[in-house]
Amino acid sequence: MACFFPFRCRARAQVLPCQESAFRVTLEAELKDPGTDWPLSQGWGLVVSSDEALRELVIVNIQESTSVKHWNLEHPECPIEVGQAILEVNGKTERNEMLEELWGKTAWKDGKVLIQMLIDVQLTPRQRSFFNLAIRRYDVVDEFLEATKVAHNVCMVEPCTICQDALDGSSDVVRLSCGHHFHKCCAQKRFFSQKNFRCPCCNNLLGGWN
Repeated sequence: MACFFPFRCRARAQVLPCQESAFRVTLEAELKDPGTDWPLSQGWGLVVSSDEALRELVIVNIQESTSVKHWNLEHPECPIEVGQAILEVNGKTERNEMLEELWGKTAWKDGKVLIQMLIDVQLTPRQRSFFNLAIRRYDVVDEFLEATKVAHNVCMVEPCTICQDALDGSSDVVRLSCGHHFHKCCAQKRFFSQKNFRCPCCNNLLGGWN
């Protein structure tokens, strides 16, 4: 699995009218193999953060994503970047609903998968403060997982239990101290949302952050 598109996909993007500091995005991808399942857990390569006090999703990192890369090349006037706020996903504006759309309920249309977002490039002071905290947290998680990364191109028999895709050596794999293996990008998203780092398989406490 290559962090976002483990299957060979063709991605297309469509720009919708921008309004003030926000712009609308439609990302679309078509699987070359119609019998292949779409990796819904990957969230289009976007690592976002939010909490109960912040309705919007703040983009903290963009992992390998063919769709986002394609969009940014075609629309340099309104690129998708770290430090922007997602206000709406597929018509949903509630935080939990947006996360579900982003990670697990991507719409299908005519054999393609697509997602529509309203993105604001200007963070409010509250969003900016939250973003700065989230960036520091992301760095802690990344440092923790980098120390557990195994040799590149290592293939495992068992799949990644977070996304259920094969650990086939096409992306970085981490081996936690409890012995379980995961895609680094999957573990990154899981640990980023936790105060304490626990193995998704055995719930073993691995560390935490302050």
